[in-house]
Amino acid sequence: MFLMTVIILIVLGVIGFYITKRYDMSEKTDKGIEVCYWKLSYRRKFIRTLWFIPVSIIIIIAFYKQSQSYTFAGIIGAMLFILTFVQAIYNYKKWKNEIES
Repeated sequence: MFLMTVIILIVLGVIGFYITKRYDMSEKTDKGIEVCYWKLSYRRKFIRTLWFIPVSIIIIIAFYKQSQSYTFAGIIGAMLFILTFVQAIYNYKKWKNEIES
């Protein structure tokens, strides 16, 4: 189990490094379709985060239904919920600062 987690983290790190090098992070996109999250403007990041809130609720419900330990599911659910809202607040504040500048 631990070895599988380490392998997955290494693969994700390599893929993330490749995508970072492949797509330059200089120009931000505010219109059109953009796959890479870091190439979006803060307004678009905020909108994408708001779209992720229902998805995170579905993931939390799936954790509760599939997990045999409700404590583990509760911790994962609370972390996901809190991180999503913190990300939304951060992107909103950065978007408003970007408008004021």
